[in-house]
Amino acid sequence: MAGARVELGGELVELAQDRDQVTASVRFDGQHQDIRARYLIGCDGGGSTVRKQVGIDFLGETWEQQRMLFGNLRVDGLDASVAHMWANGSGGGMLTLAPMPRSGTWFFTAPLPPDGGQGSSAVSVETFADIFSQRVGMPGVRFHDAVYLSVYHVNIRMVDRYRDGRVFLAGDAAHVHTPAGGQGMNTGVQDAYNLGWKLAHVLRGAPEPLLDTYEEERLPIAEHVLASTTARGRFWSSDDSARVSERIVGAFQGRDPFSDVSQLSITYRGSSLTRDLDEAIGIRAGDRAPDARCIEPASGEQVRLFDLFHGTHFTLLVFGLKPAPQLSEGRRGEVRTHRILLPGLPCSDGESALIDSAREAHDLYGVDGNGLVLIRPDGYVALAGGSWDDQSVVDYLQRVTGDRAHGFEHGRQALELPS
Repeated sequence: MAGARVELGGELVELAQDRDQVTASVRFDGQHQDIRARYLIGCDGGGSTVRKQVGIDFLGETWEQQRMLFGNLRVDGLDASVAHMWANGSGGGMLTLAPMPRSGTWFFTAPLPPDGGQGSSAVSVETFADIFSQRVGMPGVRFHDAVYLSVYHVNIRMVDRYRDGRVFLAGDAAHVHTPAGGQGMNTGVQDAYNLGWKLAHVLRGAPEPLLDTYEEERLPIAEHVLASTTARGRFWSSDDSARVSERIVGAFQGRDPFSDVSQLSITYRGSSLTRDLDEAIGIRAGDRAPDARCIEPASGEQVRLFDLFHGTHFTLLVFGLKPAPQLSEGRRGEVRTHRILLPGLPCSDGESALIDSAREAHDLYGVDGNGLVLIRPDGYVALAGGSWDDQSVVDYLQRVTGDRAHGFEHGRQALELPS
């Protein structure tokens, strides 16, 4: 990561905050060091020291009777080009082995019986081999060279707030759930991206209430993830191995009955950061901006919209021939504008234009004629509509990211966008 250095081996001992900064007392090799910053983000997992230090409750339950064997180790005798799953209908549950291509190791999961008795300190490579032999019985498979082995207790917990003053929580520090459906990493990464772009703008002078929208947008997502993974986890742990196998395969094929495990359908519609200019186009503010393939007219090369979105900037897509909203010189570095044209329409000099030769972008964004879509740095639609004027985008950006020349109102009303 450019401009940052990761320091390993540090332990947070204590933190304190006032109205201007946070002080973190960190121990490195027995030596204490105080680190001061404007904000602190706790991404330190389910046992979060940060969360405990600021006194945010971690509400929920532990499934004492549901424990899982987790491990990362080397495995001989299996095809490493695919993941392997075995359903055992006699109480054994689902055993999985997934190859880790970069490390050459495998990730192993299997539920333990309630009376298994193993703690994390008692498990060994032999424990994994025995479980595999009992439930799968495939000859010629050998386990060795473990990176880590552990016993995992299922916890269903989340915080009731993501922020305490200048301290924020993200990822497992804010929510934990069953691993059914593989939702943990996606949820944590989206927490971090949602907070990251907002924090960057506040550090550059955007109004402080922008940070309140982190909890506003992400806490409901965490509630939904906990509900859906809990339902999925209960079903996947049933003794009906045929139905469990069918549901797991369905999840990978986009047919999961509990939620969209890809998380591509997550929306922030109704957030105080969304503004729909009208209902003339299909996409709505708060939706995830879809990818599409277009053509760069000068070179004839294919360009993906996702490549245009990549980075810390806003992206403005202008469909059709209506003039794009004018942006000040200072805003042009913050917003990158691209015109999306159907074949046969003229390209103007000085504009970044792309040809939507297969109508893929027009169809995915629901645009028949003119359309305007402003996309946030995290890939979600901020503003959308079919009719606009020069102030449409400027007004939005002034409310959300700030107007260095004119100052801001303080409080939540600073983010209430005009209808």
